[in-house]
This record gives sequence, structure tokens and C-alpha cells, in this order.
Amino acid sequence: MTLLRELALYLTLLLILLFAGSFVLTVNDARHYLQEQLNSHSQDTATSLGIAIASAGAGNVAAMDSMIDAVFDRGYYRQIRFTDMSGNVLVNSEHPVALEGVPDWFVKLVDLEAPEVTSEINSGWVPVGQLLVASHPGYAYRSLWSKVSGDAFLFSIGFIFAMVGLNILLGVVLRPLKRMEHQANRICDRHFEIQPELPKTRDLRRVVQAMNRMAEKLENAFSEKVALTEELRRKSVKDPLTGLLNRKAFKSRMNTVLSEDVGDAGGSLVIIQVRGLEVLNRCHGQKFVDDLLLTISYWIGKTLLPWPEAFSGRRNGSSFTVFVPACNVGEIRKVTELLFKVLVAMEFFSSPEGSNNLHIAAVTHQGRCTPELLLDHGEKQLLEQEVQVKNCWDVTDISGESGYPFMRWSDTQWVEALEEVMSEGLIELYGQPIVGVDGEVAFTEVLARIKLDGEVVSADSFMPVVERHDLYGEFDRAVFFALADFMDDRDDYRTYCLNISPYSLMDDDFYHWLLDALKLRQDLARRLILETVERSLILVGERVAERVDKLAATGCQFSIDHFGVSSQALTFLQMINAHYLKVDGSFARELTSSYENQLYIRTLSMLAESRDIGVLAQGVESEQEWETLKQLGVAGGQGYYLGRPEQL
Repeated sequence: MTLLRELALYLTLLLILLFAGSFVLTVNDARHYLQEQLNSHSQDTATSLGIAIASAGAGNVAAMDSMIDAVFDRGYYRQIRFTDMSGNVLVNSEHPVALEGVPDWFVKLVDLEAPEVTSEINSGWVPVGQLLVASHPGYAYRSLWSKVSGDAFLFSIGFIFAMVGLNILLGVVLRPLKRMEHQANRICDRHFEIQPELPKTRDLRRVVQAMNRMAEKLENAFSEKVALTEELRRKSVKDPLTGLLNRKAFKSRMNTVLSEDVGDAGGSLVIIQVRGLEVLNRCHGQKFVDDLLLTISYWIGKTLLPWPEAFSGRRNGSSFTVFVPACNVGEIRKVTELLFKVLVAMEFFSSPEGSNNLHIAAVTHQGRCTPELLLDHGEKQLLEQEVQVKNCWDVTDISGESGYPFMRWSDTQWVEALEEVMSEGLIELYGQPIVGVDGEVAFTEVLARIKLDGEVVSADSFMPVVERHDLYGEFDRAVFFALADFMDDRDDYRTYCLNISPYSLMDDDFYHWLLDALKLRQDLARRLILETVERSLILVGERVAERVDKLAATGCQFSIDHFGVSSQALTFLQMINAHYLKVDGSFARELTSSYENQLYIRTLSMLAESRDIGVLAQGVESEQEWETLKQLGVAGGQGYYLGRPEQL
């Protein structure tokens, strides 16, 4: 029971007792007064009528009868009787006791005694008879009933007004408690809100001020821990000068993208070589070289914005690397040419001094390959470019016979094929289990596959094309329909995780369609986990947080995929109310040999647990990795060791 209801109940009982007590006292006083009136009335009538009869003469029965009738006919008496000394009744007037307009239960509840007064009649000093006067209680009952019913009505009206006013008053006075409850719940979710409006009640004001101070201190402590963790993570994976991935982190990301479970489509590697940095350092100083490298890294990041799946790193002091997953020859040629045009337009490379200092070698492989294969061919290509006395770039396709034919399609062919798949619903659903630390399957992640040229193609082969051509909303809708049909045909009531592009969530048409669909199918929503990748969330920012809250209100849950890739990843703990965080597979693959990865996952698990968020590990490939992850506090995992994808 809430405090408001408890106080209202206690005060209601108190008001009932006060009203009931006052009412009982009022009725009792009125009854006592009327009873006294009846007694006095009977006594006075008996005295006065006795004197009149005595003066008329004891033998004048006719006169006595007239006098008694004159008094009796007023209706205030139940009986008036005159008897002689022998007991003979000379005159008797009597009314039956009939009470009109008064409920029987009231007569039984309120007992009014009808007094009988006997007066002796004397003629001189000689007694001649007795006069009995009995009052009729009808008028007293009617008078008392009228008063009781009137007072009851007034008391009821007053009680209703008092209760309404009391509840309004309590609601106003205790309104800050609801805001405090909301604030406390938000603090538990690590949303440290401050109440700007302070209550007027002094005690409540002090409590709210204390809550605000606590929220500020907790926010500072949590933010400091997040900032420290992000700083440690940044130092372990970022180049200290440019902020790009360092050599180790870049290779780890490449290994993850080209791994057995997601590397079917291959990818493209771009190596950007800046020659002569030693000479520039001697001639112009370290600051000039640092500024040059910073400018290069800036333009690399800006140029890659249209390819959100791509990532870049600094390989060594004079070279940069860019990896673009599932990229055909035409697309990587476009990326490489754009990078060259942007960089060669820099003041240094466009000057005679830098006219032979920029070489860009791009190597692409459609189909499964290893990072070492791409790196080896890229280095060989750079050696060939060094003989040219000018800034230059080149792209080499090393796929040979292993590449898929569709990887050489033009943009028009890709778009036509994808639109056909979506319009006809030619989507095959695969599922990979997410296993909890107890060994039980927590839920199943849905993996979309399509058929191209008779081949079943995984998402890493076509999703980059979907994103580049803004087809994510249509594709996500088609996958949702396919999954909904599948779930309707199943009676196992399992939970399924569906990947949704954040660009789809930010598309107004798709978002409102999805929200309406989940509201209409809340039975399906409660079995659904919506998931989106971290790298794309960075681009849409805080705008997606409100939409995630509204979608979660329908009953579904929300998960962030490939978490930890960005150095700003932990900011999502404060921005988005996620239910799960899937740590990128690059952490698990080097977990046993990387203290930094272990520290990051342990810290992330602690921070996430404080917000009731489950941390899941991706890319679990061995028993040793799984056991280590469980010791670090993860809630579950996903990978070929725990279960391979199977067609649903």
C-alpha cells in the first residue's frame, strides 16, 4: 500500500470516527430532550386537567368528558382516562400507537418511553377519582427522525467534501514522493537525474535536496569510472598520435571480420605509405611531421564516412591501413581513388617536395581469405609503386577463381537483385544460440541469408551493399516479416534476437511502422530482442535513445552488437537503456593472451551489472576462452564453440 493510500485510509477512519461520534452524541441529546419533553408534557397536562375536572364537580361526567375530549383531540396523547375511587372507568379516550413516516427499524433502534402520569382528583379534601394521562410518542419520533435524517445528510455531504479535499491535499503534499521514487529508480538505472523543483514542505525539501546531492555524487563517480575505463581502452587499441587503431588492434579487427563465422565475403585492404618522414623530421622538425600525420588521419576518417563498416589504423610510423569488408573491385577502386584525391590535394603532397611521397596500394579478395594474404600482396604492390617517381595509387584483385561471381556485379545489378529478394521475400533465416553461463540457451540470434546465383550468401556479403544504397529500412522490414511468420508457426515460445540497422530506427516511416506492429503484436514483442551495431549508433547519437525506450515499452528488449569497438562505447551505458551488450569477437579471440582485454571485459561486466545489463561475448571459439569469459563476469556467449548457425 502506498503512503498516500495509507494516510488517506487512516485519516478516513479518523473522520468516520469523529463524524460517527458527533452524530451519536447529537442523536442522544435530541432523544434525551424529547423524552424530557414527553415527561413534562404528561405531568403538566395531568395537573391542569385534574384541577379543571375537580372544579367541574365529581358527578358531572358530561363536563369531564368534554374537557378530556378537548385536550385529547389535539393528538399529543395516547390515552386519557378518568376512574372513580372504585376503579370504574367514567371517561376514557384512547389512540392506538401508530407511527407514520418513521421507519420501524428506527423506532426499534431509538426507544422513546411514552410516560403515563396518574393524578388524584379531590373534591375539597375528599378523593373522588384518578386521572391517567399517557403521552403519544409519535410526534417525538417524527421530530427525532427528521432531525436524524437531516443531520445524516449534512454529515454525509460534509464527509464527502472532507474526503475529496483530504485526498487532493495529500496528493499535492505527497507529489514530491512520486518524483523521488522516479528519481531513485532512474538512479538504479544509472540515470542520475536532478529534481529542479523543490517541495514547499520543509521535511520533504530536505529529503529531495539530499537525493539530488546523492545523484550528483553518484553521477560523478560513475562518469569517472567510465572515463577511466575508456581511457585505458583507448591507450590499448589507439595510436597515441592519430587516434586510429594501432597495429595490434587493427590486425585483431581484421582477424575477426575474416574469421570462419563471418568471413565468407572477404574484403579489401588499403595501405597508405608516406615516404621520407625521416628527412622531413630533420628538415622541418617533429611538429611538422606530427601535423602531417594528423591531417592524413583526419582525411582518412572523413573520406570513409560513406562506408560505415570500414575501419582504419596506423600500421607504423609512416603507413596507414584501411579495411573495407565485402567490397568488390569497383567499390574498392572508388574508395582508393577518393582517398588518393583527398590526400594528394594536401599542401605537402601537392608541392614538389612531396610529389613522390604518397603511395596507396589496395588489394581486394572476394571470398574467404586470411589477413596475411592481403598484407603480403599489399606490401608487394607498394614495392612496385616505389619505382614510380610520383604519387600514385593502384588496386589489385587477387580473388582468382575463389571469388563469388556476384562480387563483381555493378551497383545496378546489386540493387535489382536485392529488391527482388525483398519484394518476393526470398530470405532464409538461420539461428545461432546465445548460451548463458549455466549452459542453457538464453535466446537465439536470427541471421539473414539470401540466395544469389544459386548460392546461399551470408549477411556480411550483402549488408555493406544494403547500407551503401540506403536499402536498410526495406531489408529490415522484409526480415521482420519473415521472422514474424516463423514465430507464428512455432509453439516453443523461444526468444529471438533480430538485428535492426540504427538508420532504420531513425527513419520515421520505418520506426512508426515497427512501433505500431509491436503494439499490435505484444505477444510477439515479448519474445523479441532488437539489436543494432555499436559503430552505427555512434553516427546517429542520442537521437535513437528515446525511440529505443518507446520500442522497449511494447515489451521487447534491446541489445547493442559488436560492443567495445569504439573508444566511446561505454557512453552508451548512460545514453541507451539496453538489456544486453554483445562484446565484439576481437576481445574473445585474444583474451587469454591480452591482459587489457580481460581488464576491459571485467570492468564492463561490473558497470553493466550495476545497470542490470547482461554482457554477452561474441566469437567464442574454444573452451579456454569460454571458461575465462565466465570468470570475468559475462552473462553468456555466442560462437562456434557454443553453437553453429542452423537454418530455422
